[in-house]
Amino acid sequence: MKEGHEFRWGGLAGITALVFMIAGRLTMGNVPRVTDPAAVIAGYFPQYRVQILIGALLYAIAIALLLWFGAALATAFRRADETGDAPALVLAGYVLMCVLGFIGVALFAGIAYALTMYRGLLEVAAGPYTALTAMGTVAGIAVAVPFGASAAAILRTRVFPVWMAWFAVVVAAVNVLSAFAVGVTGGALAPDGPIVGYVPGALVGLWVLVASGLLIREHLPLPAGARPVMGH
Repeated sequence: MKEGHEFRWGGLAGITALVFMIAGRLTMGNVPRVTDPAAVIAGYFPQYRVQILIGALLYAIAIALLLWFGAALATAFRRADETGDAPALVLAGYVLMCVLGFIGVALFAGIAYALTMYRGLLEVAAGPYTALTAMGTVAGIAVAVPFGASAAAILRTRVFPVWMAWFAVVVAAVNVLSAFAVGVTGGALAPDGPIVGYVPGALVGLWVLVASGLLIREHLPLPAGARPVMGH
């Protein structure tokens, strides 16, 4: 592999991560909301047991690929800015986000396995399910870290177009604001409601898709005086 083509692989990893995430979500079927009756939540686990476990594996693969993407992104910023802190924060942010993602996916799979192995626990299924959903909402603050750092790195290095920096700021801000929905118990602003449950994730996915495309192209803008980011 020629020097610099790791960015293409990182970009492909980002796109593949999105594919696996979408596949994982679709595989898990009709996921209940925390505002649904406890009986509906309890009935979901035995009905979709196999799908939940397969979906969790797909999500785990996606998270690993997302970490690869984050490492490639941080490397691109580091090659254009050898003294700044932003590239390190980008990498640290993706590590933090992916660690929390692995924990959440593993817990969800573990809960599904335990509840379906010991059916008596289904009576309290709504408790851990709601707690895990709330945890994912609070984790929006962690998700904001790599995007805020990416915005700073782009403005400093111009490795990506400037509008990507402002896009990253929007993604970070929306994820931080969504974390405050943890106290909402109903409506569109509930932790897994139509707005909080989908908009932050959709923005993250769109930003990763565009950044992945730029990495695959390997034709990133470079400020005067910086050493080449790409290997050709």
